[in-house]
Amino acid sequence: MLFRSEEIWDNFAYFIRQAARVAEEEGVMIGIHPDDPPILHLGGTTRIFSTFENYKRALAIADSPNVGICLCVGCWLEGGELWGVDAVTAIRYFGENQKLFKVHFRNVTAPMPHFVETFIDDGYQDMYQVMKTMQEVGFRGVAIPDHVPKMADDPRLGTAFTIGYMKALLKRAEEEVGRR
Repeated sequence: MLFRSEEIWDNFAYFIRQAARVAEEEGVMIGIHPDDPPILHLGGTTRIFSTFENYKRALAIADSPNVGICLCVGCWLEGGELWGVDAVTAIRYFGENQKLFKVHFRNVTAPMPHFVETFIDDGYQDMYQVMKTMQEVGFRGVAIPDHVPKMADDPRLGTAFTIGYMKALLKRAEEEVGRR
């Protein structure tokens, strides 16, 4: 069964308007995660969170201070030019509009179709630029490691490396931007 784009948008609008009202009443923030992988069709179904313009459309439909985005840097990098803007531009736009609630910090080797999830210091995105932009827009949400590659026989090693690297990027970005 193929679901057309407008059917998906209608269903999203119905859901998010109800969910946003409850989120506002309860003080809950809803962050919309991008399609992963960020492609327009998968399994016969249209997907709507795979372009910058569609994210803007979704937020306009929600029309709520409690509905924003969970920007997965890795998904954004996977999609590359398909998004319409790069990850740093998206972070700047959504951050300046107080719609950036959460960031999944992940890097990949190249855009689709041939990408590999990698350590944050080893992909094609300069993750310092991501962290610096987050500081420039006053981001105060949650930034978490995402899809951390395995290091040795202990999965905690890769996570520890990633968190340490993120902390170093944050410290340097705060110093450069003048925030703390």
